[in-house]
Amino acid sequence: MSDGPASMPVLSRGRHRNPARGACFMEYTALLAGEPFSDAPGCVDGELAAVLRHANDRLSAADRPRLVPLLGRAIGLGVPPPAAGHPPRRPRRPRGVPAPPAAAPAVARLQRSVSRRLTAVLGQQLPPSAWASYAGGRDVDRLFWALMSEPWPVRTSAAYVDRLVDRLVLLHECYEQAVDELGLPRGTGADVPAGT
Repeated sequence: MSDGPASMPVLSRGRHRNPARGACFMEYTALLAGEPFSDAPGCVDGELAAVLRHANDRLSAADRPRLVPLLGRAIGLGVPPPAAGHPPRRPRRPRGVPAPPAAAPAVARLQRSVSRRLTAVLGQQLPPSAWASYAGGRDVDRLFWALMSEPWPVRTSAAYVDRLVDRLVLLHECYEQAVDELGLPRGTGADVPAGT
């Protein structure tokens, strides 16, 4: 595979202080969206961002360039903050902190819709107890990784990477369909505070 342009950050594992030191998948997505350099851009649902961070970190340096075609596709796949009255920007929330209460119901609907779509397209029917263990479909990150061994485990590293990249494309499609079905606006990112 050929190298990208010299000015393009090299996708690498972990967090980075600035793009000159490299960038993980989500940090580069933040730059493409016009947001501050962050691994939790506000224009991407937190669960989708978690899946993409984990994928970036699980892949080897040799396999990570296979993520490049997905760069930018996650922009706008989240619930924008309420626009009424344009409240002052909140400080960045750490990963894992729930969305602001005003957006929480829409975030929950989006994540449940994505989880239902993902399990359906993979032919998986989860019992209610399994749904409960994934927070009723809100824990898209854990669900995604649990489904990586379905319908059967792969036997080689190359097959795992192939499946991972294919499933990431599928997850993006599930998010795109859910965002459209729920009538959520797809922001460009620059107007969404990072980490929301």
